[in-house]
Amino acid sequence: MKYLHYILRNVRRNPVRTALTVASTGICLFLMMILVSFFAMSDEVNTGSRVHNRLATLNANGFAGVIPIARVKEVAALDGVEAVTPFSWYGGKYKDEVMPFAMFCVDPDAVFRVLEELTIPKDQLNAFRKNRDGCVIGRKLAKERRLQVGDPMPLKGDTYPVDLNLTIRGIYDGPSDRDLRMCFLRYDTFDEAFRRVAASSGRDVSQFAGNAGMIFTKCKNASAMPAVSRAIDDLYRNSDYPTRTQTEEAFGKMFEEMMGDLRGMIRLIGLAVVFSLLCVAGNAMAMAMRERTTEVAVLKAIGFDRGRILFLVLAESMLVAGSGGALGALGSKALFAWVDISPYTAGFLPFYYIPWSVALQGLGISLFIGFASGVGPAVRAAGLPVVDGLRRVV
Repeated sequence: MKYLHYILRNVRRNPVRTALTVASTGICLFLMMILVSFFAMSDEVNTGSRVHNRLATLNANGFAGVIPIARVKEVAALDGVEAVTPFSWYGGKYKDEVMPFAMFCVDPDAVFRVLEELTIPKDQLNAFRKNRDGCVIGRKLAKERRLQVGDPMPLKGDTYPVDLNLTIRGIYDGPSDRDLRMCFLRYDTFDEAFRRVAASSGRDVSQFAGNAGMIFTKCKNASAMPAVSRAIDDLYRNSDYPTRTQTEEAFGKMFEEMMGDLRGMIRLIGLAVVFSLLCVAGNAMAMAMRERTTEVAVLKAIGFDRGRILFLVLAESMLVAGSGGALGALGSKALFAWVDISPYTAGFLPFYYIPWSVALQGLGISLFIGFASGVGPAVRAAGLPVVDGLRRVV
């Protein structure tokens, strides 16, 4: 600590160069945190879903296939199952809004038993169960659109040609890493309206009516999940609508696989950013030490050994790069904890944050950049002969 004042003085010796180096490191790492956090956040959420013991059942052909609604009761009757709900995508729009939000047709009696991390007042849940025109929305959705319990919720069908005039019966809440902008409507209300509209227009609804879309199953415990998963798929293996059941964690990772090798591309971009920052920081330190050749010689002349010179130069380099890392990595963590960008992602990101693991990794990378960029100038300074350094005295 007795050399801290000297190190800080050297950092402030050329404030413009130092500021530019810190800014370039901070901005690059800030942008990298945004890219890397997308997958890190997804992995963190998917891993955290294990504690809920949930299974997701889709048609074996994926989202292109259908699952008859009658299977919800059949799955609920299996041993080891605690609660089951259909999860059918409605795909509508609220009034004339362009920015969509997720809308699912569910079983009002089971959805909050399956999604146990979501909370809702008991009286609001009872109102949702009793009123066929009711729906439940997330806290963030209610806040952004200034909606309250009892307000109308007119939805215009997009995926299905069904318009619904619903009433908000409840507002659910939950952890910050869950989608709090969804709208849950009753499956029976939607299915009845769909059949009515299709019948009046003379359309054949046999392929889509009574379609559960997806089935979410909550098992009694983790040990029951493999048996329940096999039982569901075996039950319908030879039917017209075979199924594929997987854990909620595997279901979440399935969406990542749909993006191809985007994760690998981000890694390559990250390596390019690190290399660029090494060049920037290395150039800044080389210039700084070149300007201080005589000063280093004087330090060695008055008794500073090579190890101490090496330490001073590396400490200065790591302090500059580390300051940029703190600004970019930890600054991004603080910024996205305060600013919620999910309303501006058109429903693609229901929530967004920088995990601590990513922020600390970014800080560690900045320290590595400082160390690596300072090694060359530090070694040259430590090995500088005193006579050669003093020759530059004017």
